[in-house]
Amino acid sequence: MARRSLRDRNRAAIAAGPEVPDIEPSAGPRGPVHAPAKPVTRTARQSRTASGSTARLGIYLTRDQFLGAKAAYLADWTNGGDADTFARWIAAALDTHAARTPEQRAATAPKGRADRRTGSTRSFAIPTTTVARMRTAITADQHAGRWPTDSAWCGDAIDRAVETARAINGGALPTPPARLPNRLVR
Repeated sequence: MARRSLRDRNRAAIAAGPEVPDIEPSAGPRGPVHAPAKPVTRTARQSRTASGSTARLGIYLTRDQFLGAKAAYLADWTNGGDADTFARWIAAALDTHAARTPEQRAATAPKGRADRRTGSTRSFAIPTTTVARMRTAITADQHAGRWPTDSAWCGDAIDRAVETARAINGGALPTPPARLPNRLVR
């Protein structure tokens, strides 16, 4: 019998489906005893949420925009916001901006961009529904005569969210740490 390759074994395992053990509950003094359920860890919840429902979105941000966004995220959380991760805060900023009309977005859009590169591209896992709303809003902006790139549109959304957070926080934002926590906890 020829030895099967790793590829052949993988294909066979995938075709067979998941292995489900056939476990009979044992009877105890109070009836059947079932094995305790494995606790769901935070990592398992995140992967379940992330599987297929998020897309990576690269957004070009200047250093000041990035620091402002981090500070606004922390201020919003302190003021009762529910975005417990930075990516969720970014997604909420994009959703809020997409809900505006093209005229509202145009009224506060910057009149020009920097002539030279002063920032870097940051990547965020954003829900695919948010990305779809963003693309619909960008198309509406194009029909209204504005032609923003995805990154410029996202930068505008983040700038508006920072301004809103600053206003709610009394005109100032906290100084963010160099590295944000993965998840904020109350």
